[in-house]
Amino acid sequence: LMNIKTNIINYLFDKEYVICTYEDYVYAFNYLELESFSDKKIVLKFLNKKAIINGQNLIIVKITKEEILIKGSIKSIEMSDL
Repeated sequence: LMNIKTNIINYLFDKEYVICTYEDYVYAFNYLELESFSDKKIVLKFLNKKAIINGQNLIIVKITKEEILIKGSIKSIEMSDL
């Protein structure tokens, strides 16, 4: 069973980047830079893309070199090329 879990995780994260949305959270993996943040807008840079997360009461719950977890009332996520 652990082997299946490991294989699924490796498959999911074998991408340039991953963004998962939940009701009150946004999780991003493999971002390169936190360009800007406020309680209404957070901008993340990826290799060839930029993600603009818009909402209310946005806070960064967890941040590491590769992962970020954002909580708040998520209104939209806009992706654009760099």
